[in-house]
Amino acid sequence: MKNRKPVFFIVLAVAVLMAYTAMNGLVVPLGRALELVVPGTADIRYGIDIRGGVDAVFEPVDLDRKPSEQELDSARAIIETRLDNLNILDRDVTVDQQNGFIIVRFPWQSHEDDFDPEKAIAELGETAMLTFQNSAGDVLVTGSHVVEASVGNNPQDGSYVVQLEFDEEGTELFSEATRELVGQPINIYMDDTLIQSAIVKNHIPNGKAYIDGMSGIEEAKALADKINAGALPFSLTTRNHSTISPSLGSGALNTMVVAGVIAFIVICILLIIYYRLPGFVACISLIIQVSGVLLALSIPQITLTLTGIAGIILSIGMGVDANIIISERISEEIKSGKSLGYAISLGFKNSFSSVFDGNITMLLVGIIMMALGSGSLLSFAYTLIIGIFFNFVAGVTASRLMIYSLSQFEFLKKPKLYTCLSKRVTMEKFTDFFSKRRIFAGISLTVILIGIVFSFVNGVNLDIQFKGGSLLKYNYTGEINPDRAANLVSGIIDRAVSAQTTTSLNTDQKQLVINIAGDYGLDIKDQQAIEQALNEEYPDAGLVLSESSMVEPFFGRRFLTNGIKAISLGAVAILVYVWFRFRRIGGLSAGFMALLAICIDLFVVYTTFILFRLPIGDSFVAVFLTIIGYSINDTIVIYDRIRENFKLHRRESVETITNLSISQTLGRTINTSVAVFISVALVFATAAINGIESVQTFALPMAIGVVSGCYTSVCLTGPLWVALKKSKEQIQA
Repeated sequence: MKNRKPVFFIVLAVAVLMAYTAMNGLVVPLGRALELVVPGTADIRYGIDIRGGVDAVFEPVDLDRKPSEQELDSARAIIETRLDNLNILDRDVTVDQQNGFIIVRFPWQSHEDDFDPEKAIAELGETAMLTFQNSAGDVLVTGSHVVEASVGNNPQDGSYVVQLEFDEEGTELFSEATRELVGQPINIYMDDTLIQSAIVKNHIPNGKAYIDGMSGIEEAKALADKINAGALPFSLTTRNHSTISPSLGSGALNTMVVAGVIAFIVICILLIIYYRLPGFVACISLIIQVSGVLLALSIPQITLTLTGIAGIILSIGMGVDANIIISERISEEIKSGKSLGYAISLGFKNSFSSVFDGNITMLLVGIIMMALGSGSLLSFAYTLIIGIFFNFVAGVTASRLMIYSLSQFEFLKKPKLYTCLSKRVTMEKFTDFFSKRRIFAGISLTVILIGIVFSFVNGVNLDIQFKGGSLLKYNYTGEINPDRAANLVSGIIDRAVSAQTTTSLNTDQKQLVINIAGDYGLDIKDQQAIEQALNEEYPDAGLVLSESSMVEPFFGRRFLTNGIKAISLGAVAILVYVWFRFRRIGGLSAGFMALLAICIDLFVVYTTFILFRLPIGDSFVAVFLTIIGYSINDTIVIYDRIRENFKLHRRESVETITNLSISQTLGRTINTSVAVFISVALVFATAAINGIESVQTFALPMAIGVVSGCYTSVCLTGPLWVALKKSKEQIQA
């Protein structure tokens, strides 16, 4: 046998290098002032929910048609110019051509105590004022007289120029101006900012001119866009906007990082104790997986949101699953009397289909989320998909190489080092799950009834993004009467207002939360009036705006619609995949029961939102999609073992084979669920201590959904599938 001993150390070195690079980055000299730079975690691009900042959606007003692509690009250009004037250079301005929106995101200005994000939003939406002025500052022509500004070429030398065409009135004004200013400059201003100065070389009577001196096509296009922006026939209004303070964002980031580190350490300890040497190998493969995900975020500069971080932490539990399945199978083969080398070979071989099918179904869910999701859901989907990829790379390939390598060392050839604490389940000894199916079904029906009852009792708490309205959160000190604050705000804006105060368990930070009813947002001027009135009423409270959201329900409805589409398509994809992969054991009925179990899990998640009065928003859809993938993963592992046992025990009844299969995979199912539950529970606990509501809303129903997924996969899917199969046989007989 070829010597594989060095392979372990090679893989270990790769893991250490990836971990170091992911944390600190890497600079590799290539000679002569050239170097390869690999960014680390410090260079990851964070969303405003982590870093703090502003997220605003603008749309044209007083326009009876959808704006053209050129008009939207021009509006984007003027917003870019105004952000430059505000010294906001790290921003993201995109155009939604389909809906006619301009989406602006920029981080909170650091080291600027007087920076007012609400004022910045108001300034961005004002109509641009483009003027052509002489040296004395007199306005000669305005942007409204410009028919079109475009990029062209100088007929003399072929260099790039900006071509201008004026309307009839503008032609006369520009002709008069150029007649008097030959040899003198005409200055082009956007609002009060000089954007270009050009010397008048000749009198231009025909209303067609060009500006030369461009360094290239990019400069020419930028100037043309700015000029066209000044000629826009509409102003922009803020349809939605939200702000998050840097303190709130950094607190959320620290919470997730601490939870992730603790979860990783705890899971590694449990893996090593329970699975011994394969558990140690699993920890190394997890380092590769997590490092790979971080590098996949930092290198292409993918924006990472809070849900994306939750996806990374969740992927720790997902990555454990492949290693647990493999370790359980290796241990099972050793306990059956096979040699160490043969047991390792069979363990990897027999576990591959379970790992493959489980990850493929989760990949389908991630792809659908990526295709139909937006914002935070895209970040979550991206980390999920990347986590699955590195699960195959690290959890399957790297683990196999390391275990084969370690098994060749003499002192590591002891079979007990590769056996886990799970008991070996044989045909003579297994748990009868099928006979208890009615009890299991009754428990599930009880939970469903509780959810239905409390839906009527508590009602459904829709997040602001779904129902519309406004939400203001202020940090303060001292004492504030929430009812008094609500009446004060209601008197200013003449709308129904509710208010409450909260206190962080960890920092003792007090927060005033104001909810403003209605299916539309809040005008920025009204928001400023509210803040002024509160400060006058409570001058010693030190009120500081930490978070604000102004939302029209249109966006939430679109998001919810896309979420429902993603869930529906995910369910169909899972049904088709299970039908195809498990057609030998009745794929359609197996797929149907898998979907039934998923529906129960989703209702449990819904009940969690209802019981704890959690707001149903984007986290609701993210949890739903994740639970779909997780639940089907557990079910597929059981189906895979049923398919295998049908070949080994052809004479046994379907209920016996199913009971045996569930019992044989029970250790894996529970251990994987425990690992995922620990990860998510730690996220929830740290978020609760630090008062990070957005993280709590995701983590709590996710943790309960994991428990439900384990329960339905073990106690319902298999037994109910057997019952359906036997009913069909009786009907056919």
